[in-house]
Amino acid sequence: MASISKIKNYLMGKGMAAFLPALSRHSPETLIAMMDRMSRVGIEKMTKEHKGTPEDLERRIDAARGFFEMAKRAFPRLSKGTQRRLAFNFFFNTICVGDEVRETYRAQYGETPPFFLLMSPSMACDLRCPGCYAWKYPKDQSLSREKVAEIIREARDDMGIYFIAVTGGEPTCWPPLEEIAAEFDDVFFMVYTHGQRIDKAMAKRFAELGNIYPAVSIEGDEVFTDARRGEGAYKRVLEAMDNLRDAGVLFGYSLTHTRQNHDVACSGEFMDTMIGHGAAFGWVFQYIPIGRDPDLSLVPTGAQRVERRERILAARKNKPLLVFDFWNDGDSVDGCIAWGRKYLHITARGYVEPCVFVHFAKDSIHEKSLGECVRSTAFREMRERAPFHEDRRLPCPQIDHPHILRELVDKHGMFPTHDGAEDIIGNHFDFLCQTANSFAHALAESDRRQAHCRDCAVGATCRQNG
Repeated sequence: MASISKIKNYLMGKGMAAFLPALSRHSPETLIAMMDRMSRVGIEKMTKEHKGTPEDLERRIDAARGFFEMAKRAFPRLSKGTQRRLAFNFFFNTICVGDEVRETYRAQYGETPPFFLLMSPSMACDLRCPGCYAWKYPKDQSLSREKVAEIIREARDDMGIYFIAVTGGEPTCWPPLEEIAAEFDDVFFMVYTHGQRIDKAMAKRFAELGNIYPAVSIEGDEVFTDARRGEGAYKRVLEAMDNLRDAGVLFGYSLTHTRQNHDVACSGEFMDTMIGHGAAFGWVFQYIPIGRDPDLSLVPTGAQRVERRERILAARKNKPLLVFDFWNDGDSVDGCIAWGRKYLHITARGYVEPCVFVHFAKDSIHEKSLGECVRSTAFREMRERAPFHEDRRLPCPQIDHPHILRELVDKHGMFPTHDGAEDIIGNHFDFLCQTANSFAHALAESDRRQAHCRDCAVGATCRQNG
């Protein structure tokens, strides 16, 4: 029999799923006032429980405010289906049910399970983008609908995971995508997509399902997007965003930061364009020399990575857009989130990778359960060793500490999941060491510069920074 607490939480979740959409339609000012209060209460609790530095607390508060600002801006325009699923899946499933399951897992295995799962059910794609991180995976293999459902069921029921990210390949080229979302309507699905297949009809279906949240790929402006994704891609991407916005789908953008598109991709103007087309969130990834024809000249410099971090932190303070930086947010999540600590990646062949950008594996989901793969010796050792540096802004064992990845791959006999994947710890190893050192030095210089600015007298002209 369900516990009184669980029944109570269920009723609360159902109530929020009905109440918030009604409030959005009939009294939006009351909804905004409620969200403001929730934000204040959450920040007060965060401040009270914080044990880190004041700077860490400030970053966490900015992220929390950014989430509520995103919600205030996005919720009123969302479809009824999206509002209902977002409210119920968040207030009941993720927070209440998921937390109970995670506590049970923690009691049994002595550690917290991953919070979300990333899957590439198929590598099929109708584009041929230069620098695609996933290009060298075999295109003729995919996970069956039944296997995907089995994985999601175990993740949800045994680990409390209600957040599934889907990539590929191109997820909209995988026919069962919408069927899976409908079957698991209690789960969030964030779908990384090039977006160019999202017409008005598809956007309407997503709005009715209510639990598919696309992250649409874009490279900055029209020049960079068309250069990588084909002529006319930029216009098609913006059209897809408009279709999603008009249908009431919660969506954001996904961007690969390179040395070439740095100025555009990190600009406030680009973010404003995304906001104007309805994006509620953004994911920023750094170019890694893996996949199709790795080009070392595209890897951002250390100084560019620091500037990207600074601009995104500033955006969280003054833009109604929640932007995540996959490598520069290590100090907000206490280091690397991969290796099953907070997430992992399952390839279309069933290999279980520690991260979508770390193309090595030890186990297959076809041979072991998801839990067995997460608790493998290799994954567990990496979780125990994390964080890999006292400065959490240096979180990654691949691009910040490449010697650690090479050591673990060799120690546990992990194999490359496609031809050429081993170059990251072979032919490109020295280059990665150089870029890691470059970023560490640029970060130290930024700290010194900012400390100098804090010491300046109010109103004084800072010769150091012009």
